[in-house]
Amino acid sequence: MSMQSDQRGATLIVVLIILLIITVVGVLAIRVAIVSLAVATNSQVDQLNFQSADTPLYLLAQSDPENLTNFGNVIGASLREHENNPGGEYIFCYKPTSTTVRFAQTVDAALIRAGTGDNATKEAGLSNGFCNLETDFGSSRQAVSTQVAVSVPTDAAADLPGSNLPRGINLSEGTQLPKQMTSTQRVRVTVTSMLPAYSPTSVATIQANCLSANKLKISDNTTEALKNKETLANCMSTNKVPFNVQVQEFNYLNKLTEVTAPGS
Repeated sequence: MSMQSDQRGATLIVVLIILLIITVVGVLAIRVAIVSLAVATNSQVDQLNFQSADTPLYLLAQSDPENLTNFGNVIGASLREHENNPGGEYIFCYKPTSTTVRFAQTVDAALIRAGTGDNATKEAGLSNGFCNLETDFGSSRQAVSTQVAVSVPTDAAADLPGSNLPRGINLSEGTQLPKQMTSTQRVRVTVTSMLPAYSPTSVATIQANCLSANKLKISDNTTEALKNKETLANCMSTNKVPFNVQVQEFNYLNKLTEVTAPGS
């Protein structure tokens, strides 16, 4: 009788150990599934932000140069503003789902300039220029907002010194203008895409801190004079918003060709 009682007790212990092992394996499986879901979600968020930031750059690269450089386009407006008052930045929100807003038009953009503090000031424009995080989305998913900034760099290109100067003239020696003269101007486009729904900070707070008339942020602080200024990307990071920033420079080549000799 004693041996049978001991055997029944051993069976209970074995069953409890197996149950404990099954519980531990189940908990580990759930944790692995949660981690895998988080990784997949982060990957999807990164991909959405990347695609949303890349699209405006592609559209600019494929646009007709003649349309880009007219004063009604932010590229042409930036080039003109740089001649009179360098350092400005045209901003607009990329709204592909809108039927009334045309891409990269100054009527939907604003000219801003870095202020004395971290906040920028608006100098011109009929529109505020910045995205409304509750209504302005980069696709029909209604998740990602895409802010675009266009500026003409005031810093010298380290790898191309003097590349934007006209060729073939030397005014100190009295050289006349050549029959063909070219000049190049750099145009820098900074695109910031953001997905505020995945931030612990409320959308209203993010809007007020980063994309409002009172706390407007520049996007490009790569020049020496602006390196300590807070950018829109910095503000997104502070508010823990998933974001992606892409920067691309375009060279605007202006070519003048003499087709007839000047009159006497």
